[in-house]
Amino acid sequence: MKPVMRLAAAVLLAVAAAAPASANIVRDGSFELNDGTWQLTEGWFLGDAGRGAHSGVNSLSTGCFGPEFSCFATQALPTTTGQRYDLSFWLYADGLIGPDGSPIFQFDNGIRVMFGDAIATTIYNFPTTNTSTDISTGGPSTQIIIRNLLATSASTILQLSGYHDPSGIFFDDISVELAVSQIPEPGALSLFGMALGCLGLSRWGRARPACGPV
Repeated sequence: MKPVMRLAAAVLLAVAAAAPASANIVRDGSFELNDGTWQLTEGWFLGDAGRGAHSGVNSLSTGCFGPEFSCFATQALPTTTGQRYDLSFWLYADGLIGPDGSPIFQFDNGIRVMFGDAIATTIYNFPTTNTSTDISTGGPSTQIIIRNLLATSASTILQLSGYHDPSGIFFDDISVELAVSQIPEPGALSLFGMALGCLGLSRWGRARPACGPV
C-alpha cells in the first residue's frame, strides 16, 4: 500500500474509533461507597435497608412525611455549560400488592428530581412492586429515564426530594451521562474520516511534482 493510502486508512480508522464514550458524572450513584459525596437532610437514609437496592446492598431512601418536597439529597455535578445530559435511576416504593395484582397497601408518596433550576421529573404515588406478604421485603425496582436535561453552568446541583407516609421510597444506581442525542453516530464519524482522507489525497495529488522526459 502506498504511503498516502496508508495515511488515509489510518485517519479513517482513528476518526471512526473516536466516538466519545459517555461516563456517569454522579459520584457513588450506587450508594455502595457511602463516602459523604451525597448531602442529606433529616429524613433520608443511605445504607442497607433490606430492600430498594437495584444492585449491591445499599440504596438511598426517604421516609420523610413532608410537607411534600421538604427533605433533600443533593450532589454537585461537574457539567459543561450548554451541554445536555440524560438522567436515569431505579425507583422502589414500599407497599403491598396481592396475587391478583391489585394493591393491598398503596401509600401516599411523591418524588421530585431537580437538575439545576429545572424540574427533571415529579412523580406522585409511585406504585409498589412488592408481592410478598411482608412490607419490608421489597420487590423489583423500576428504571426511570429523563433525557436532554440542559446544564446552564459548570456545576449543576442534582437534588432529590421525596416523601412517603408511613414508610419509604428508594433510589439506586443514579446516572447522569452525556445525552445520547449529542453523541455522534459512528457512521457519521466514518463519513467524516473518509472526507478527511479524500481531502488529503486531493491535496497530495496537487502537490505532487509533474513527471516527464528530461
